[in-house]
Amino acid sequence: MSEEISKPLYSRIQEYIAELILSGKLLPDTKIQSEREFSEDLGVSRMTVRKAITELVNEGLLERKHGSGTYVAKPKVTYESRELVNYVQAMQQRNISVASQLLEFGEIVASRRLSELLEIEIGSPIYRVSILRFANRVPVVLERGFFPCERCPKLEEWDLEKSSIYDLLVSVYNSHPSRISQTMEAVVAGDTVAQQLRVDEGFPLLMLSRIIYGKEIEKPVVFSQDFLRSDYARIHADIELAELSLAGDDSRLGKEDVILRAKSQ
Repeated sequence: MSEEISKPLYSRIQEYIAELILSGKLLPDTKIQSEREFSEDLGVSRMTVRKAITELVNEGLLERKHGSGTYVAKPKVTYESRELVNYVQAMQQRNISVASQLLEFGEIVASRRLSELLEIEIGSPIYRVSILRFANRVPVVLERGFFPCERCPKLEEWDLEKSSIYDLLVSVYNSHPSRISQTMEAVVAGDTVAQQLRVDEGFPLLMLSRIIYGKEIEKPVVFSQDFLRSDYARIHADIELAELSLAGDDSRLGKEDVILRAKSQ
């Protein structure tokens, strides 16, 4: 008996539907047939179809909407944690069509909080920039950056829609990052952010706060807060620890190397 024939019937139906999705025959947000319709078309029981669809929901290829039906899920971009400083490059490497829209550019004075984050005097001039990043014509990331004017002079002369912030720092200002400090937290979209990302107010987002330090000056060259739509993004991180020691319990681990694989999404 061949491997294909030996597979459970629900598994073969699961692969059939998955192929329709991955080949582009079923596009994101498309409502799929009902269990009854699949059952009649394929000549199998509804229970078998239900199990196949449940497995695809668990895999993230389908999503159920209460009272509406089952739909093809929107594809998520999986960012490696180190890629979060350059969304444009990360998406281009995945053959995703990228576009940008400059929403705001202006000069403001540093508040107490911004002066502390950027290590400048209160009242110092800083550029405030907001850029909306699109993936396959869908707005997925809102970038808000604050640049000390003295460390990034004449920023207004550059096309911010065609360049990533990271590329500008390196190629234009020769400010190679020596350290990046960043934190991520779950937030909900306020009115302004919701309108810009074209989601409902209260929509779940990932907010990444980041400070990039310049290698030459050893001071911050930008503080940014980026908002990622949670329905289009997931974050992956591999952490390798050569040695892991638990206080008061070293004997359990001995001197063996321990590798911790951590995945957050």
